Amino acid sequence: MPQNSALRTLYNAPVFRSFLCDGLGEEAMHEYADPLSSTNLHFAEKGEALGGHFDNSSFAITLMVQAPEKGGKLEYVEAVHDADAGEMGFEKFDEILGGKLPVETAAVEAGTLVFFRDLNSIHRVAPNEGDRTRILAVLAYYAEPDIELSEAARMTFMDG
Repeated sequence: MPQNSALRTLYNAPVFRSFLCDGLGEEAMHEYADPLSSTNLHFAEKGEALGGHFDNSSFAITLMVQAPEKGGKLEYVEAVHDADAGEMGFEKFDEILGGKLPVETAAVEAGTLVFFRDLNSIHRVAPNEGDRTRILAVLAYYAEPDIELSEAARMTFMDG
């Protein structure tokens, strides 16, 4: 993301970070030390989705730039694992896959700002079912300074 882009300006704005801290009950929000993961735009054409995953950041802030006509909902299950304790939560994966653990969904319109503490929640984006491209801005922050992705995680941005 270019440093002079509107998205990067928003990401770096002290007043925006203060707003996020107030909303999340945090004392500070630190930008990722890794330029590939701090600010991103995700595009999903008809039939495209984003598979289930956990994020690396303490917080993900998303802004729906353009909602799809149909589909493309955020699907998630909270507290699947405990990253701090090293608990992977494999039993919950079995429950999710077996349909025994309910999956929450959220459909958001263009302009919706979502605060997501997703470090321990698995989430995915369902396939876009319409002709309009789904465009989502993702702003990632950490509670601690100077955090960057591992080389393996960085490669997923290069391949994806």
